[in-house]
Amino acid sequence: MEIKGTAVKTTPEFVRERFGDRFQEWIELLPDSSRLIIEQPIYATSWYSLMDSVIVPTQKVGDLFYGGDHTLAAYELGRYSAETALKGIYKIFVRVSSPHFVLSRASSIFSAYYQPADVRVVETTDKKAVLQFSKFSVEEQLIMHRIAGWIEKTLEITLKSALQVDVENRENGTELVTRIVAEWN
Repeated sequence: MEIKGTAVKTTPEFVRERFGDRFQEWIELLPDSSRLIIEQPIYATSWYSLMDSVIVPTQKVGDLFYGGDHTLAAYELGRYSAETALKGIYKIFVRVSSPHFVLSRASSIFSAYYQPADVRVVETTDKKAVLQFSKFSVEEQLIMHRIAGWIEKTLEITLKSALQVDVENRENGTELVTRIVAEWN
């Protein structure tokens, strides 16, 4: 799986902002394949290996700053990503939109950020939406928690508090099919 550079930039920005004095320590924990990506200019429109550019760096964030909890690290990175992406005019737009509209647009955005991903809204009710992600590999499932954090923060920005955002992973050999269920009040 590949990911757009715009999403890759979030991880080093997060580490610099939240743990600035330990940024270099985090960089030094990265394997060469990840460090090369992070230390070079990251181009918003370029495509990068999801494992090397996001999954492994997220794991190292978890190791260094969250007591080894990779899921929590991914979740916090997702929340941060939504917070930084949805500011200014975008924040106003999200606030006046319904959660359904925002999440349906988000599925299109996620499809544009991951290739060859298949992302779609498979269920909606008044206070619930289910997004389904496929064509990811089992080893990439950490990204789903980052997306769940993004969804939760986005719901908060729409002035709806997320009651629950659950990640339901189903493995089929090496392929991963994930449903993220978001409920709000």
